[in-house]
Amino acid sequence: MTKMSIGAAFSETFAFLKANWQQMLLWVGGALVVVGLLGYLFLGSTFSAMALAPNDPSLVMGAFGKIFLFALIAAVILYGVSMLIWRGGLHPGEAPNFAWAFQAGPAFAFGMFVVMVAAYILVFIVMFILTLIFGAALGGMGALSPSALESGAAGAVGGGAIFLMIILYIAVIVFMLWVQARFSVAGPVMADRLTRNPVTGLGESWRLTGASQWAIVGFYLLFTIGIFIYALIAGMIFGGILGAIAGGSVVGAILTMIVMAAAVYLPMIMISFSMPIGIYRALAPRASGDVFA
Repeated sequence: MTKMSIGAAFSETFAFLKANWQQMLLWVGGALVVVGLLGYLFLGSTFSAMALAPNDPSLVMGAFGKIFLFALIAAVILYGVSMLIWRGGLHPGEAPNFAWAFQAGPAFAFGMFVVMVAAYILVFIVMFILTLIFGAALGGMGALSPSALESGAAGAVGGGAIFLMIILYIAVIVFMLWVQARFSVAGPVMADRLTRNPVTGLGESWRLTGASQWAIVGFYLLFTIGIFIYALIAGMIFGGILGAIAGGSVVGAILTMIVMAAAVYLPMIMISFSMPIGIYRALAPRASGDVFA
């Protein structure tokens, strides 16, 4: 088990992105085009009908069904593409295995869904227990009643409760980042081993990340901050320039959306696909220089 440094994860992430950006652009761009066309075909007429008859419950129920089906198909496509990208980057020159990718991708997505649901249930249980404990300590809801809040002591209790809620909120965020860190390389493991079994990926990810779990949390946190700053600055620059040129026209709005997608969202998606591989290569550096050359 290799102990990862944040610098190594950054280095491997950008090395993978540099070596595979053309392939990623092809797969991700193609997937987004397909998903966009499917979204238009599935949902375009539905939203138009709902706009004409907003109070028709049958249209609403039908819309929910179509949205769920579209989301399922989009997930299969995007997660299948992610498997193709990871497998192609780890084993360059190998022919794309579409049959495996579009089975392994949804299996990976389902495994992560189960993990995240379990994590949220655990958070709910802990929050419920803490609510019971602190509620009893504060004398039940009476300590926060309107009459009690008129006193200075109750104000202090209210301030302490707010502070406690902030601490718990931060703790929940840290816990979810930790869960993401522990299972961050499940997808690359499945791609590297050409397996469709998400349990294999999740179990191996848990093992590999054990010695570096907090370094991975820090890596994700720094990357999230960096991506947020980039998206904010790029959005202000491109949005301002195109808004001034377009002058509020419909064509200008569409052009703005296309440029923003190409300049902001597409790079963010490509980086998000590169991060798990960067962590995986930093944890299991088996000739990563040859792979990403």
